[in-house]
Amino acid sequence: MVVPETELLKDAFSEFTKASDSIINYYHVLETQIRLLKEEVEKKNKELERAREYLENILNSIPLGIIVYDKNSVSFSNKTADKLNFETILDGANTKNEKAGLVRNGKGFYRWKKDMLQNGFRGKEVLIIEDVTEFEKMKERLERDERLKAMGEMAARIAHEIKNPLGSMELFLTMLLEGNIKSKEKKYAEYVRYGIQTIDRIINNILSYTRPKTLALREEKIGKMVEEILDFMRLSIESRNISVMCNIEYDGSLLFDPDMMKLVIMNFISNAIDAIKGKGQIRIDIKKDEKNIIIVIADNGCGMGKDIIKNIFNPFFTTKDKGVGLGLFIAHNIIQAHNGYIEVDSTEGMGTSFYIYLPKERKT
Repeated sequence: MVVPETELLKDAFSEFTKASDSIINYYHVLETQIRLLKEEVEKKNKELERAREYLENILNSIPLGIIVYDKNSVSFSNKTADKLNFETILDGANTKNEKAGLVRNGKGFYRWKKDMLQNGFRGKEVLIIEDVTEFEKMKERLERDERLKAMGEMAARIAHEIKNPLGSMELFLTMLLEGNIKSKEKKYAEYVRYGIQTIDRIINNILSYTRPKTLALREEKIGKMVEEILDFMRLSIESRNISVMCNIEYDGSLLFDPDMMKLVIMNFISNAIDAIKGKGQIRIDIKKDEKNIIIVIADNGCGMGKDIIKNIFNPFFTTKDKGVGLGLFIAHNIIQAHNGYIEVDSTEGMGTSFYIYLPKERKT
């Protein structure tokens, strides 16, 4: 029996319709699955982005410099590393075979540690940098204080040992002068006694410099005191063709010994005058940080090398033709008696800056 063509076409169209409906249904299913997958991918991307931001915030909040690098370039550095200008530290760390070390960069001290990254990051290294400037400066100050204390004690012991025989010598000379001796011999004996008395005065001065300072504390404005000192010394400064700038950012009161502090400031200004050969400038700044009032006395004079800086506070150390080298030693003791400390920044041929730190709140 022959099926008419119309029937065949009808059946074919019916099958085509069924297939089309099936494809459309599958398309809708696929479309739904793609949409769900897309939403899932977007969700995961957002989670990854949040995780990345979270990790980046953590790394940027850490007070350590973190750098990830390879032979060709730096692929990551956190904010702390950027603030430290890490390039010099990185170069210094890469020139050594050690895994850790201490490097000086400018005025700061930095500890560093490096290691290789693992788990698919072959060839990359991580460098951790810690700013230990305050710790190293504190260590230097403690070492200096201990050294000066020992030297002061030694000077005091020697002075006491010298005073004992000097007293006996002066007593015997007095007895000799009271006896029957010729006028010429008496004159010579007077010379000897004068020499003994001179040595005794010098030893008494040394003892007064080395023993702990007793302060007469008063609450005054440190800026006003500095201005009075500059008025007193202005003629001497300007006669040397030196200009003075005074910038008082902090104009509040502070508990200190005015007479002792004047001695300190005048000593530093006198040193600045001596350091300037020809025309120059002295700048004094009074400012504050969280804990201290800071007096900065800076000059653009001859500056000092590291070996001199290391010894300038030692008693009897001086680079001047005239002087006994007690000025900075006395200044150090006075500032230490105020529970403060002194820092020095100097470059040969560029000048010197002395930083005097006095605590806002004095501890008894």
